[in-house]
Amino acid sequence: MADEQSRKTVWRQGMVLDHQVALALCRIPVEDAEQRVAVVVTHDCDIANSSEREPFVEVIVGGRMPALGADTHAKTARRLHIEFQTGEGPVAVELVATDKMQLPKEEVLATAPRENWLLRPEGVVTLQQWLAARYRRSAFADEFERRLKSKPARLDKKIAKALVAPSEHILAVFFDVDAGEEKQCNGLEDVYQLHITLLYDSTKDDPTAYEAAEKAASAIEDAFEKEFFQGGTWKSIQLLSCTAVSDSVMTVAESRLLKQWWLDYMSLDEGHQQSMLA
Repeated sequence: MADEQSRKTVWRQGMVLDHQVALALCRIPVEDAEQRVAVVVTHDCDIANSSEREPFVEVIVGGRMPALGADTHAKTARRLHIEFQTGEGPVAVELVATDKMQLPKEEVLATAPRENWLLRPEGVVTLQQWLAARYRRSAFADEFERRLKSKPARLDKKIAKALVAPSEHILAVFFDVDAGEEKQCNGLEDVYQLHITLLYDSTKDDPTAYEAAEKAASAIEDAFEKEFFQGGTWKSIQLLSCTAVSDSVMTVAESRLLKQWWLDYMSLDEGHQQSMLA
């Protein structure tokens, strides 16, 4: 009976637990209940599989936000800002990867999803990309990362700051370090050569998205030049280019030659609070 229930269930990845069900199964404090959103992140196939093989449903209990912040489009692997369509209109929700929990499948499948809460198809894709990114995100040489994050320059923060305003338009940030050749640079005179690509969303007001991405690219170029271009010579990291590219132009082949850079430092910085931005 339980197996038949799994096969016929209406539950899908990205659906939300009913308010009272979330309170009971996720043990959400009553005082926080109105602000919490329990999202199913288990894949559809695993939900439909038998409880003997897949006894649990994974859920992330997120929090409602006044508006989407900078962590849209799965740009960071630890946190996601995503919008649900609801009976009260669009609702922004923040999900944190470490807040994932397992619930008994049979108890979840015995309930109905929260009414009038929907994640659009493109939102489900974003959710899947974000979940996968935690296990497959690109790694860069330790020395390159150290230079990017070294004080007082903190170029990683300056890149992220430039991406805050156009966050709804920027889909991903790609790095090409030394044309993909892995090498260890020694001394600030031995520089890493970097190309940055800002991939922007062409489906939502293309001219505005392009202008926002170009502005961010210019700010990033200025930041690198100010910190690493001294006396007519590049030190530490040489930024060869920072280019805004439409998602309708970049090919799959091109994307495979690049490494996506994740803005995960925002999740790691002690005491960091992500601003709530429109």
